[in-house]
Amino acid sequence: KLESQKKALELTDVGGTKAYEFTGDGQRQYLTGLKLGGENVLILLDSSASMLDESIVNIIRRRNMSEASKVAAPKWQRALSITQWVVANLPITSDFQLLTFNTDISHALGEDVNEWHEVSDRVALAQAIAGMEKVVPENGTNMVSVFRAAMEMQPRPDNIFLITDGLPTQGDKTPKSGTISGNARLSAFNKAMNVILPGIPVNTILLPLEGDTYAAAAFWRLAIATKGAFITPARDWP
Repeated sequence: KLESQKKALELTDVGGTKAYEFTGDGQRQYLTGLKLGGENVLILLDSSASMLDESIVNIIRRRNMSEASKVAAPKWQRALSITQWVVANLPITSDFQLLTFNTDISHALGEDVNEWHEVSDRVALAQAIAGMEKVVPENGTNMVSVFRAAMEMQPRPDNIFLITDGLPTQGDKTPKSGTISGNARLSAFNKAMNVILPGIPVNTILLPLEGDTYAAAAFWRLAIATKGAFITPARDWP
């Protein structure tokens, strides 16, 4: 702990209070309600196909494009910017892990999902951002598996940031058809919510998605249940 505090003081002397700088457009550094503290902070970035666009038609269109076009999609680039903002504003004495998830789970840094890294480690932060930028949005969304993986981490996270655009499209079982109803998505979300252990705040940053009518209420309920936050940021943030 003393060594961690020493590193924090050294970094403050040479480069301010942040190990990673990201200000976004117009130097916007405000966001009310998010608690960015914690000893082990877990960031979960939804990398499903719906993160390619806001409308269903454009999601389908972009899904058939090249990987380079998918990565360049404005909505996905915004999700990456939001993730960078969260990383840049974490306490320098915290440990962190960054996971991307769709139907699978990937770690942006290290050799294992169950691995923590110091925010004060500038090299680790740069590697995490670089790893995240290689991800191509695709497939559906399984929140049960990613929350289950989070609860199995040792030590467990004491603060979670979830960057997503809506309710999951899959639970423990893959849908038999290519579509899923709103009620089925809500049911899959409730099962994922039940996996989260008491005392771990979940802070959701929800991006827009056409037709997902239950999402806002569901994530608001998640914030209340876990004592986290629920935010739908302005289109020009961060």
